[in-house]
Amino acid sequence: MQQAKTLIAKTTYPSKIDWWIWAIVAFVITVIIIIGITSPWWLTLLLGLAILVPSLTGLIGIWYAIEGDNLIVYQFFRPKLYPIKKIKDIRYSKGFLAAPALSSTRLAIRFTDRNILRSSLPLEISPLDRTGFVNRLLSVNPGITVR
Repeated sequence: MQQAKTLIAKTTYPSKIDWWIWAIVAFVITVIIIIGITSPWWLTLLLGLAILVPSLTGLIGIWYAIEGDNLIVYQFFRPKLYPIKKIKDIRYSKGFLAAPALSSTRLAIRFTDRNILRSSLPLEISPLDRTGFVNRLLSVNPGITVR
């Protein structure tokens, strides 16, 4: 099981990955193998790269970090910063909304300012160590309500 890695003042948390994500990856690899059996090698390589590269980028390109007063959410290797001081509450949740999360076991984070997300919906993320992640956020902003 992966643990959070601490680098100076930055703590990174991998995303939890549900079994059904691995099932999708296995399905994609199976489709590529079947195409490889029935098609020329160059077509297999082309289709394999076109399917597998975006799938793997989505799989390994999501993680979370806490650095100073910022929560950083990496999605497709692109960071997005959120101010921890503006987090209003965190709720342990389960869901399948579109979010930078690879698991249905999530944290729903609401902010005091709706302009941060430009939405009234919460930010939903799925760190592997949810309790450690919440405790780290509380160490930066003890005013967060946890439900």
